[in-house]
Amino acid sequence: MLTIENAGNLIEIKIKNTLQTDDFMALGEKADKLIDEYGSIRVLMNAEDFNGWENTDAAEKHFSFVKAHHVKVERLAIIAGHMWQHWIAAMARVFMHPEIKVFDKNQLEAARNWLKQ
Repeated sequence: MLTIENAGNLIEIKIKNTLQTDDFMALGEKADKLIDEYGSIRVLMNAEDFNGWENTDAAEKHFSFVKAHHVKVERLAIIAGHMWQHWIAAMARVFMHPEIKVFDKNQLEAARNWLKQ
């Protein structure tokens, strides 16, 4: 499940438990609207409570969303709750457009400040 908030071109996403297929419809609508308005976005993804995907369809929707939107993301800050998230972010840096930085769960304000620079 996702909760989505935004201020200007910054989207804050909080993932609780597992990602579901429908999560990406709401996120896509919000992201597309902000990209149309600002040209690009900055994303804070709080994944400290992320426990995977509900099913393979949800994972496919997630990867499709990333593929369709990553070129319009300037910066991506990830709040990691698990060590494997650091490894995934390191691999994503090779393939994705945005500048990506991973923060530990006690560094939420540092992540927000980095996104505002």
